[in-house]
Amino acid sequence: MTEHTVLFVDDEKNILKALQRLFLDEEYAILTAESGKEALSLLDSGETPTVIVSDQRMPEMDGAEFLALAKERQPESIRMVLTGYADINAAVDAVNRGGIYRYIMKPWNDDDLKLTVKDAIDRFELVQKNRELTAELVEKNKALEELNATLEEKVKERTHDLQEALNKNRQLNVVLKEKVRELQGRDRIQQHLLTIHPLEETLQLVLEVITEVVKVDAAAVYLADKSEKGARIAATTSEMAEGTTLFDFSEDNDEGEVFNRSLHTVLSSGKPLTLEREDVWVGETVKEKILFFFVPLRKGDDSLGAIVIAWASEKPFKKSDAQTINSFGMLAAIAVSDSLLKQDLPSLEGVLDDVLMDFSDEG
Repeated sequence: MTEHTVLFVDDEKNILKALQRLFLDEEYAILTAESGKEALSLLDSGETPTVIVSDQRMPEMDGAEFLALAKERQPESIRMVLTGYADINAAVDAVNRGGIYRYIMKPWNDDDLKLTVKDAIDRFELVQKNRELTAELVEKNKALEELNATLEEKVKERTHDLQEALNKNRQLNVVLKEKVRELQGRDRIQQHLLTIHPLEETLQLVLEVITEVVKVDAAAVYLADKSEKGARIAATTSEMAEGTTLFDFSEDNDEGEVFNRSLHTVLSSGKPLTLEREDVWVGETVKEKILFFFVPLRKGDDSLGAIVIAWASEKPFKKSDAQTINSFGMLAAIAVSDSLLKQDLPSLEGVLDDVLMDFSDEG
């Protein structure tokens, strides 16, 4: 696997150090520069970063100007800009001049920033692969033109190779379209997270996006209830009539016991899990086979809940589907964590009042 390089440009050393720590465990080579001029020197010396992330507000050369010059030197690099709300017009300027992939609002969310960089690298790899296959297709077309018309057997061999290349290209286009849908879904959720909404509304949106992107039959979000050492349903969605009954299990029967045991395992272990059930009742209909996929929602070592999807379709459940659902689960975990933090604010304010009162009494 080719190691990718990520270049961070910011005039504040503490921000560069924070970014280096954030990506310490990632399989990327990390470069840093304290100015646009220093970053351009790195590019001129032969560095070819896959992703370039630049702060917008820097002395001497701002982010828009630097990214425009970086585009001339490394047009294939994926460029992004870090900007605050006050610099949003400058971010638009960076989009127009520097051809940036997207802008990231300050202060950033660590998990969100990691996902954004990973998305950029995935996009870079897809473009490179598509370019390779296209070049391969052009080369084979040229070779086909040079073949002697009388060499029928060779024509058949080349045609077979050409068809394989074309099929690969079509498969890549399918993957690219799926990735675009996923990125659009993430953008939709991330834009939603920029404004204040009830947690249930946000979780409902996450499930709707999962249903649209991955085409699952039903999905639910369970939130951990530490007081009862269990979990409660916070949101559900379904493409099937009465599909939400898939998640309405009781421990009084075997199906409910197995389902709840699986859910408890995911909440405690923090690892995804699949469960296959046969002859499952959905309303008044029996489904021959249902696949449940459990995705944990975690923030650090804290278990926040889980997303559970139900798959009754005949098409197979792919590894890429699981990865996509897991990426949406990370966004859902951010929403749940933020909601819990907001719930704790009143108690924190009370503690602060008590401390200030103690200081006042001592005075």
